[in-house]
Order: sequence, then structure tokens, then C-alpha cells
Amino acid sequence: MSISSDEVNYLVYRYLQESGFIHSAFVFGMESHATQSTINETIVPPAALISIIQKGLQYVEAEISVNDDGSTIDTRTIEQLSLIDAVMPDIVQQTRSQLKSRLTDKPSSTPTTSAGTSLEVGGIKPGLFLKSDDDNMECDDTIEIKPSKVTLLKGHESEVFSC
Repeated sequence: MSISSDEVNYLVYRYLQESGFIHSAFVFGMESHATQSTINETIVPPAALISIIQKGLQYVEAEISVNDDGSTIDTRTIEQLSLIDAVMPDIVQQTRSQLKSRLTDKPSSTPTTSAGTSLEVGGIKPGLFLKSDDDNMECDDTIEIKPSKVTLLKGHESEVFSC
């Protein structure tokens, strides 16, 4: 795969047009000669530049989630990288290190509050989705909710859910 400056210039020119920066697009098109490009504009889909950038971010996140031995790390627990963070090798390496350290750290068996009070209610630990036989929803029992995001409602005898 190769990329030329004419292609990048054309995508930036199209992005400026699609975003409503008509004057900026005109000036950029004239200075970069994107308006004289041999690229067939009818085959370039709308938002092509954004699509390529998003794919690049996904690639960086995929790089972070693969160990040296080829095994994968669950990256759902980390915040998504910003565009600027994704081009900074130190930030990418730091994020990867944090993921690896989370795998080696074993969580305590019962989550507690900052005061040391157990968050377990009726044998249910916050952060785990439970399945029941009459449940029509498919739940992923590997997703965890941080104890800081859990609010205990006293007086309820069963689960309370909020969307």
C-alpha cells in the first residue's frame, strides 16, 4: 500500500468542503493543486479522511491489545485513545503497560468502599452481570463496573438497573 501527497491533499480538500469550510477548501485546493488532481472524485466516498483516521486509531488499539506472544488483552476496560495520544509512542506504550499490569493485579474477592465497608449485597458483588434462567437478555459476565460507579439503594430486595 502506498500513499501520495496528492491523495492526502485531495482528502484534506474534500474534508474541508464537506465540513463547510468552503473558503479554506478553495485556498487549500489552489495552493496544493488538489483541484487539478487526477483522482476520480466520484469514487471517493464522503468522509473518506475521517474513515481512514478511524481505521488508523483502531489499528493502534489493536496493536496495544496484542501481546508479544500473539495472545490478546481485553481492552474494553481502558479509555479510547485520542488521535493525538495514538501518535505518541510513549502514551501507547504506557497504555499497553497499564493493561498488562491490570492483568497481573488480582482484584480482591469482595469490593469495598473507601471506608472499608463491603459493597457485596446479598452475595452479589457489584461489577458482575448475572444471568438468570428467565432472562431474555444476553449478558456478558466479563464486563466489570468500577465500585466507584456503583450506588447502593437501601430498602430494595432485588436488583435495580439504570440505563
